[in-house]
Parts: sequence; C-alpha cells; structure tokens
Amino acid sequence: MAAPRRSGRTARYADDPLKAAEISGSSSSEADVGANNWKGKRRVSQKDSSDEDFAGVVGHGEEELMVMDDDHSEDEEDEAASSNDEEMSLINSRPGYKAAKSLPSRHAGEAKKVVQVSNSGGMRNRGTPNPTEHVSKSKHLQITFGTDERDLTAVIYARDRWCRGIDAGLPTRMSLNQTETLPSHGPEKAFGVDPEEIEMEATQGWDWYYNDQIGGDFRRRQRTESIQKGEARRKYLPLQNPGKHKVIIGPVNDQKAYELGQDDILNFGDAWDTINSRIKKDKKSSQHSSTMKKVDGSASTSETQEKKVREGWILNLGNKVQCLAWAPNQDSLVQYLAVAVVISEQQKEEFRVSGELKGAPAFTPSDPYPAALQIWSFKARDGEMYTKSLDMAFEPKLRLVLCTDWGDLRRISWCPVARTPREEDEPKRLGLLAGIWGDGSVKILDVTVDGDSGATEYYKVTSAAFSCKPPSTVCTCLTWLSPSDIAVGCANGFVAIWNIASLPATEIESSPVPYFYMQLHSTYILNISSAYPQHPHLLGTTSMGGQTRLTSILDPQKDMVDTVRMRMGSMQMSYSPVLQAFFSHDENDFVRLLAIRRFYSTITVARLPSTVSTLAPCSFWHPSALLGCTGGTVIAVNPLRRLLHSREKNWHLIWFTHEWIRNQEENGVCVSRFLDGHRAESVGLMRNMVTDRRRLVNGSLIVTIHEEGTHITTLAWNPNQQCAGWASAGMGCGLVRVEDLAM
Repeated sequence: MAAPRRSGRTARYADDPLKAAEISGSSSSEADVGANNWKGKRRVSQKDSSDEDFAGVVGHGEEELMVMDDDHSEDEEDEAASSNDEEMSLINSRPGYKAAKSLPSRHAGEAKKVVQVSNSGGMRNRGTPNPTEHVSKSKHLQITFGTDERDLTAVIYARDRWCRGIDAGLPTRMSLNQTETLPSHGPEKAFGVDPEEIEMEATQGWDWYYNDQIGGDFRRRQRTESIQKGEARRKYLPLQNPGKHKVIIGPVNDQKAYELGQDDILNFGDAWDTINSRIKKDKKSSQHSSTMKKVDGSASTSETQEKKVREGWILNLGNKVQCLAWAPNQDSLVQYLAVAVVISEQQKEEFRVSGELKGAPAFTPSDPYPAALQIWSFKARDGEMYTKSLDMAFEPKLRLVLCTDWGDLRRISWCPVARTPREEDEPKRLGLLAGIWGDGSVKILDVTVDGDSGATEYYKVTSAAFSCKPPSTVCTCLTWLSPSDIAVGCANGFVAIWNIASLPATEIESSPVPYFYMQLHSTYILNISSAYPQHPHLLGTTSMGGQTRLTSILDPQKDMVDTVRMRMGSMQMSYSPVLQAFFSHDENDFVRLLAIRRFYSTITVARLPSTVSTLAPCSFWHPSALLGCTGGTVIAVNPLRRLLHSREKNWHLIWFTHEWIRNQEENGVCVSRFLDGHRAESVGLMRNMVTDRRRLVNGSLIVTIHEEGTHITTLAWNPNQQCAGWASAGMGCGLVRVEDLAM
C-alpha cells in the first residue's frame, strides 16, 4: 500500500500526529523539520513550545486561528487543507483515536473539528494561539468574540452605544434612549441571536404555561392560604432590634439624620434640599425665556426642575437582607421588587426541632424555620422620554407577603425569558420565581398580585408549584435556561436540570427526576450561571475548591474548559449578554471577565477596596456591572473598553459607601451613614501595587474584617428596558436602597 499524501503543514507542529498514530513512516529529516516551530514571525526552539500555546478551540477556520508561517502561498494553503481532510478521515478510521468536537453553539455548522491523538506521550491538540502574546487588534477580536459576523456585529453595536467616555461607569439616559434610534443591520440588537428565535421564545415558549392542562396542573400544585397580618408579623416578619434605625445621609459637609422603624420608608432626596434650591435658582433665570417660547419643551423643563440631585428610597426591613430581585416582563409604570429577609439566630431557637446539627450547616438541610418573601411596588414617572425615572410622589408599598416553613430563603431568581402579554395575565401575574430554601430544596412559585387592591396581602404557601431535592445532598444555587428549564447546583458537585413543563400529574407529591444529573465538580458548587440568550446550553460554575468551569450540557465530558484555579472559591458569577462574557472575582478582590471564546484566560477589569460580597446579575440593556464588598462600598464598572482594547484605561465609579455602627446599649439605636458624590477614577490593576501599597502594614499582608451590618449583601439591576437604570442594594443591617442610576 502506498503511503498516504502528507500534509503541507508538517513544519508547524513540534510532533507529527500521523507519526504518533503510526499511519505513515517519516524520515529523520522530516522530524528535524517538524522540530523547528514558528510562532508568528519568530522562530523558537522546541523547548519554548508547550501545549498551552495550542489550548482551546475558537471555531471558525484553522487558516485564521492557527499559529502559522506567513510565507505560505494560497496554493500551498489549499493543498494543505485538502490533505488535512484526508488525514482526518484516516485518523478517525483508526481504532483508539477520535475527533473531538468544539464547544457546541448555534453555529454548529461552522465549527471545525480538532484532532486529538492519545499516546503514551500524552494529549496534543490544535487550537487557538496564546492570547497573552502580541497579536493584532483584528486577531484579538477574533480570539475574544469569534469570527462569526453575528457575534462581531453585536459587539460593534455595543461599542457604538457604550464606549463613550460618559458611559465609563454607569449607563446614561441618552445611551439608553438610543435603543430605537441607532441603525440596525441585523440581529445585533438581540446580542447576535436571530430576532425570530427571541420572538418565538417569548410566545410559543410560554404556551405550556397558558395551556389549561399543562399550565393548569402546574398552578394547581401550588397551594396557598390567607393568614392574618398579626400572625405573619409575629412569626414570619419578626423584628430583631425593637429600637429605630438612625440613617445619616446627604452632602458630606451638610448631612442630615433620620430615624426609621421597621418597614419605614425614607425619601433621601430631601437631604439635598440646599443643593437643589441653588440649582433651581440658577436654572430659573437661564431657562425662563426658552420655556415661554417652546411649548413642546415645557413638560421636560418642568420635569428637570422638579427632579432633585439625588432621588431614591431607603427601606428599613429590620434584619439582614438575603436576596433582592426585580420582576421581569413589567411594561407598565409599576415595578415590583422581591426581597427576602432572614430571622436572627435567637429567633430560630424557638423553631428548632432537631437540636444540634449532625453535619456541616452548608451540607445539611436545616430545620423548618419560618421565612417570608416580600413583594414591594415602585412607580415610574410618566414622562416623554423612553427611559423612566422613579416617581418620588408615589411611596413604595408592600403588596404581597408569601410565608413559608421551609427554612431560610437563600437564593431567588425570576425567570428572565421575555414573555408576550396575554389576556390570561389577569390577575396580575408577575412571573415564575425560583428559590433555594434552607431545607435543601429548590422550589418554584407562580407569583400573582391583585392589581386593583392597594392593601398588603398575606399568604402562607403550603405547597409550591414545583419542588425537588436531589437525594443525599442539598441544592445550593440555580439559573434559568428557558421558560421551562431550570439548572441547579448541588453540594456534592452535581448539576441537575429539570423541565418543569413535562412533569406528569402523578409527580405532584413525589420528587421529579431531572433529565440531566452529572457531576461537574468534585465539591460544593457555589454559583451557577447560564450563557443565555446566546448560548443557554453553556453553564458557568464555581466551586468551593477554587475551580471556575464552563461546561456544555450537550456533551459535558468533552466540551469543558477551566480557567485559572484560585485558592478560595468565588461566590459570585453572572453572564453579560452585551459583553458575551462572565463576570467573576478572585481571592485578591480583583474582578475578572471570562469571555466565552477564551474562557481559559481571564481579563482583570476592576479592583475593590475590600472582599467582594455580592454581584448584581448583569443587565440585558447595558454593560455596566454593580459589585458590592464587605466594607460597604458599591462600585459600578463598564469593562467594554478594556475588553476591546487591553491597553485602555480602566474606570470605575462608586455608587455609595455605607458605614454601620452597632448599638452599645440594649434597645439602642444602630447608626448607618451613607457617603455619596464620588467621582469616576482610573484604578491601576497591577497586582504588585496592591501588595506593596494597599495591604502591607509593617511588612505583613492584612485583611480587614468589617461588621456584618456594614456588608453589601445583595444587588440587583431592573431587567425591564424602560427602567434599566434602576438599581437596588441590600445591606446586612436590614436597609434597602433603591435609586435610578441613569445619569
């Protein structure tokens, strides 16, 4: 048998895969040629090359992504490509060798295969070049976002909207209002996804929910009963500190003090009356003539004069705020915020039934402690602009309280998938809310409110619409994949996925079986996030062992990639569809960005002054991220500039800084102080600077431990487009701050 045709790319690899597979013989001279690798235009020796230089797959053509010799002609490239196809078929036909697929995506037909040859010497593959080396800007974009035009046009569209200097920290109202005015040439407004698929998901994807049989059975599984306000307050909403909470807020040189009881509400815009009156006086003389001449601008002028320098609300809920989440798919002026507040350890003693825990609390189901999910309503100002601001004339109201006996409510997540309104949405259906309770189970509630009633409704939930707990473990985190699919991380390192629309009626009382249940980590999963809407089948997970991993549920054993392992696990992870990347952090309080196409390498985008404690789920309408820390600081950062150009300056903006002092006397008053008015700063991200200047005290590296009441425990962006600039922050002392951050 004649020797098969050899590839023209032999000189590009240190080891010939055909030689390792023993398909054809090779002379010593050919081996010497293969030993002389080329990296770009610089010849390197065999000892300088490594498997890391060819790790991973970015799927569009090998001719663009391989590390090649630039002197090859087009004819040689065509000959090499045809020869390579012959090599692929020969290798696939040999027993013991296989062709591994790249990460599956919606561009499945465009992904190229990667040859993997297993021998006694180890595993070698062909993949992307090393992103840390000097590459051109076009090559950098291809490595980061891929070569598909849908991904690249989506990034260009985001660059045109969000790379202005004024958007370096928080989103501006001008940029948010340009959603309908900027030119569009395809699916870039939908992050590269076909708009027809988004529309189909918003309509046909919810047919099961409105179906009388499937959706009716789902809703009938949820059982609630009305309870009295006194019982709910006494058992499910107890007050930890009977005294009032003192809040100090306003300009630094003229702050004012307020006292708040439980469920009291503060309009902190009144603290800036001195500045507001001065600004109104200056505007009155300059805008008087233009207001009289332009009738069509009178409404916007009066609105500008009425709006204060700072506008927002502060709520006192009495105890540590565990969870915050805005209800999606709310097109009206009324917006709803779900809040979960835990009860104290002293209050739990009354409901303890099992005595001492038999295992670690994080791995063991808790006793059936009482918990309450509160739904608060806020109203937007009805104006001419597309992006709405808070209506300070409408005081927030507690609309609904759902009481449970399943332990502390630790995680909540509304289904983020768009839903087209229908006639069946009366009474007001807020959506599906999934949560992780202290008993180790994941439950889904169908939340509805009475749109006409202004009184607070109290209900006790005895049975959820969906409830499940994997055997011999507890659920720790969750994320939505579609209107009917939910993924849950577990304490044993497994990930379970259920389709809640396909559960038969016979499984109402039994625990449903997931269609996906596989171990992705060797230990406790701290957080899980789906790359929805571009790649809902890709799951980003973090574990207590310090691993951060991206896995495809289509083939989790092959399509899996890790990034740099940390010494401590990261509790926070969220996917930004605008940036096509995951947000996370490391043990040194650096915020890192993990692009889908180059997940194996990290991009540092921010640095926090203390330990990162929370991260707001990324918004669908702007690239800004909110991060809170244990020192009480909330930082906003827009990393799009640094993602596109690695040498760009990195800016961050502090939303506010919170300080808390514990009361020294029994039934005393706790004090919180807010510092506002910070300016945007360019922060250096060199790690040696952090070690030398920020944390070294007398030659020792220190970590500051702050009071729990100072911590920023949870953050949330409003997911609705008209209120995309609204943000909320929960603190360990029980305060919730809601403010419109669109500048």
